Order: sequence, then C-alpha cells, then structure tokens
Amino acid sequence: MKDVMGMMKQVGQMQARVQQMQEELAALEIDGQSGGGLVRVTLSGKGDLKKVRIDPSLAKAD
Repeated sequence: MKDVMGMMKQVGQMQARVQQMQEELAALEIDGQSGGGLVRVTLSGKGDLKKVRIDPSLAKAD
C-alpha cells in the first residue's frame, strides 16, 4: 500500500508540473518572419495570432 501512495504522490507532482509548464508556454510569444523580414508575425504559445507586421514597401504600386 505504501508504494501505491508514493506513486499517487508522484502523479500529483507530475500533474502540477505539467500545469505549470502549460502556463509558462501560454505566456510565451514566438516571432517568425519571411521575405527577409518584410513580413513578421507573433504568435502566443497557444498558437493564437498576436501581431502581423507587413513592411510598407510591399504595398507600393511598383
């Protein structure tokens, strides 16, 4: 019975650590770029789009 209690304690600790890691990941912001930096995006750790930046030179008629 002692081993089962020890395993349950370890499972609880692992669940708490996973929860903490998920919160840390959600707080991250990841930047990506393309076209030599002319297009840049920022995503949250959950994959939500936060920012899109497009260089004004891409909108010129020429």
